[in-house]
Amino acid sequence: MKSFIKTSTTLAALLAVSHVALAAATPEEIDKLGKSLTLSGAERTGNAEGTIPAYTGGLPADTTVPGWVKGSGRYERNPFDDEKPVFTIKAADIEKYKDKLTAGSIQLLKKYPDYRMDIYKTHRSVAWREKSLSYCKKNAANAKLTADGNGFTDAYGCVPFPIPKNGLEAQWNHQLRQTAGYNAKFRASAFMVDASGRATDSGHTEVTVVRPYQNPETDKMVDAFGQKDVSEYVGPPASVGIKILQFYSTDFGSTPDSTWSYSPGQRRTRIAPEFSYDTPISSYGGAVNFDELFGFKGKPDRFNWKLVGKKEIYVPYNANRLMFAPTDKLTASKDFVNPDLTRWELHRVWVVEQTLKEGQRHVFARRTMYIDEDSWATLAADAYDQAGKLYRIAYFPLMPVWDHQTVWTSMQFYDQSKGTYFNGNLFSRPGDYFKVDATPAGLKSNLQSMTPEAMSARGIR
Repeated sequence: MKSFIKTSTTLAALLAVSHVALAAATPEEIDKLGKSLTLSGAERTGNAEGTIPAYTGGLPADTTVPGWVKGSGRYERNPFDDEKPVFTIKAADIEKYKDKLTAGSIQLLKKYPDYRMDIYKTHRSVAWREKSLSYCKKNAANAKLTADGNGFTDAYGCVPFPIPKNGLEAQWNHQLRQTAGYNAKFRASAFMVDASGRATDSGHTEVTVVRPYQNPETDKMVDAFGQKDVSEYVGPPASVGIKILQFYSTDFGSTPDSTWSYSPGQRRTRIAPEFSYDTPISSYGGAVNFDELFGFKGKPDRFNWKLVGKKEIYVPYNANRLMFAPTDKLTASKDFVNPDLTRWELHRVWVVEQTLKEGQRHVFARRTMYIDEDSWATLAADAYDQAGKLYRIAYFPLMPVWDHQTVWTSMQFYDQSKGTYFNGNLFSRPGDYFKVDATPAGLKSNLQSMTPEAMSARGIR
């Protein structure tokens, strides 16, 4: 554990505890927010070696990039496209860099001789909206986990726990991170590559995402749902017309998640409680479980959560080129995503360990999440089976959406038992896009459309 960033003895002891009844941030700690810490809780300074820079606010909203058209929903370009890799990590370099590699990255380097990681200069490009940041100190002082840890109270706008004291608080920050603005619509692609190298379409979807937890038109939650989204499949042909409506809770004790699915063949909407935990997502070929989406989604009750500490790790970042690359370029290798497209950078991450509770059932016995200190998005995860073997390797490449002061992450999963890999939430087709609607009217319209009745009505028409 010597490679982990050192903390005080007291804090280290707290981080090792999975029990939820821990003290809130002290006034002295809260006072650091906006000073030595950013308002959302990241360390403002860079590292001693200078390989991680100081945080200066992320990319400004008025950033201009050659070739980028504002409002197009296409972010193929970013301000760092002309940079070249500083160095490359291959299997022969593992020993030199192992302290800054996830277990998954080490395994892929060892398993595939042609696999490599091109390391670029680090840019802390994540920016937060001022409205969200205005809640951070208040949340740090007032937010509390519920008694069972399956929810929280007295927080809004910013992450609930800018100064987390345990793993549960860190994962709630991940679930309530600033992503997709507070009202976004996108058309995205997904594909899976089997062990022979054959790529299949795993879903072409049009998705609307609303984040009531970050609604700038109010100062408090109107219900217990932090996110609501509706997805409609526009491909492949066998899936066209299928719709899924999901509400994600911030307090499972009072209000559980809710999911509905619409089948065009039956022309009816039904409640879908099975869309949770380790149920495989059928449209993704079973390559992803519901609670693995974006690192973790849903009720955290089946695991003990431990906040191990912070670590400097090479993670996929500023990944615009990757997210908008055509599928044939992404799948140039049958075993892994084309290394030419992936930009790896050194960033500080929170390391969170999940271990399955005694008496609980899950396909994973243990998972390690690597959560970005600047965005609170999970950037990588390693999942282990009941025998302790590394079973599924995941990455969640991050893309800054600078003109709306938010971010988006895609998904990569490598199944070590089958030799397959999956990519989702990409913009691989020419008509794919990602757009944020920051208008009050757009937010109101999308919220009103997110009901089972509205979903059924649209399907019948």
